[in-house]
Amino acid sequence: MRLNEDTINSIRNEASITEVIGHFIPLVKKGKGYTAVCPFHDDHDPSLSISEDKKIYKCFVCGNGGNVFSFVENYKKISFPEAVVEVSKIIGKPIEVELDKPKKVSPYQKDYDVLDSMVKYSNYLLLATQGGQAAKAYLEGRGIDEEVIKAFEIGYNPSNNVMYKYLSSKSFKDEDMIKVGITRMMSNGMNDIFYNRVLFPIHDQYGNPVAFSARAPEKDAQSKYINTGETEVYTKGNVIFNYHRVKENMKKSGFVIVVEGVMDVIAYYRAGIYNVVATLGTACSKRQLELLKSLTNNLVLGYDGDNAGINANLKLGERALAEGMNVSVIDNDTELDPDEIIAKYDKNALRDLSGKRISYIDYCLKQYKRNINFDNYSDRKEYHEKMLNIISLLKDPDDIENYFNALTEITKIRKRPNEVNKKEYNDKVIPQYSDSVDGLLRAEYIILSQMMISYKATTIFKKELGCLLDSDNQKLSSAIIDDYRKNDNCQAARLYDSLTDEKLKSLIATLSTSELIPEEFSEEILMGAINKEKIELKKLRLEELKTIISKNDVVDKLASEKALLEYQNIMRELKGSYVK
Repeated sequence: MRLNEDTINSIRNEASITEVIGHFIPLVKKGKGYTAVCPFHDDHDPSLSISEDKKIYKCFVCGNGGNVFSFVENYKKISFPEAVVEVSKIIGKPIEVELDKPKKVSPYQKDYDVLDSMVKYSNYLLLATQGGQAAKAYLEGRGIDEEVIKAFEIGYNPSNNVMYKYLSSKSFKDEDMIKVGITRMMSNGMNDIFYNRVLFPIHDQYGNPVAFSARAPEKDAQSKYINTGETEVYTKGNVIFNYHRVKENMKKSGFVIVVEGVMDVIAYYRAGIYNVVATLGTACSKRQLELLKSLTNNLVLGYDGDNAGINANLKLGERALAEGMNVSVIDNDTELDPDEIIAKYDKNALRDLSGKRISYIDYCLKQYKRNINFDNYSDRKEYHEKMLNIISLLKDPDDIENYFNALTEITKIRKRPNEVNKKEYNDKVIPQYSDSVDGLLRAEYIILSQMMISYKATTIFKKELGCLLDSDNQKLSSAIIDDYRKNDNCQAARLYDSLTDEKLKSLIATLSTSELIPEEFSEEILMGAINKEKIELKKLRLEELKTIISKNDVVDKLASEKALLEYQNIMRELKGSYVK
């Protein structure tokens, strides 16, 4: 039979999400729900939360979430129809359906195809042609043999627009090549950008080629490296180099080493260390940190031993620690990068250095006191307070106490960590949002969750408010209202399957599993959140009125006076709401 909506709904309704997930991984009862060690990233503390009532799960570390079908899809890496069949078997009501397996085509597939053709052809030119011999000799001079070349798909792009001519012969259009940043139009026609250079392909998290780092083999070249600029498929801050290779083997190593660049990763590979990735610079973006966290909770920082590398270790380490990650640092005091260490010493020296790790706090204690005059009380106090803020990020109270004692010994200052500054990283906290927005997003979350629980909440929302400030939240509110039009109630698991927007689906998973969101309908709680939203809307209106008043004071005095009157009325209303 063909899979239809009635069958899907029937299986989803009858399936217990704890039974299905428990079929694959151990679960632990916690309050009204369950928790588990997340199978979608290198998890040690249970970070997967499961709501049995709402039939939804969510990992608040890597972000993976959904219903029974999406869990099986993600866990077994199968299609949605296959997941429905699998769930039907688990609950003891197997179905037989005709499974179509259409290949999901990315809207950027043509971009990937152009770049993939360039990767393959440049690799061929390097390994199998006379023209590539000089580039291959350059790589061999740097210790990069054929095995490494194949592993990283390193290539060579000659002069005379060889790559453009080849890609054109493969029926790729000029605009296709310009779009992905490998050719450009000049006065003499189309030209290769990365000509006469060794090419190091850069891939996204899924293994799609998205960019190149291109090295000139000549020692006297004016620009040693040129890199792909930002394109539709490549933003440097969204990519971790070597991620797609490392992620398949993370369970074996249990940690990942983070370095600066492509050649650093290759140097470690040559030394027999394969769980290494690069941020393609000393800066690490929020998205890159998210990708690292989805790989593992255990980071080993291995930026270079110079000042830039030390600062990169310090900055990324503090951010990762604040995210609840376990952070250690390779104590590189050589002022050399990994490639230089192999060149000056040998591969064993780099292997030995990679094992010379210290905790991030010990690293900070060492590095931050480099420029401190310990005879000066102000310097010692500044150092003490800086270290207290970092120590306060630790999760273990014993670790905090022990490091506080060690810090006191160094500074002779006994000021303890401020309890207010200690950060608790509960696995239930809604990610990406904080009190810096005065709870506005939390208020919108409460409104949405109340709407999913009760149709009455939806009626109140439409009457009292009608819209939400956050665009994704507004879209979800419309989806909830639409779901009530079609059904007697709103089921989170069914609503999840009805949506295609991944942001909205993730939002449903967050709302359904967060302990910070009320699980029962309360008109009092709902109205409190709605009133909070109204206040924020009034504040926005005040800003609009300020602009009108300032612009129209001279040109249109009447408009300015009306705006001023409305401004004063809103200010009185806001004052009254704060008094209440």
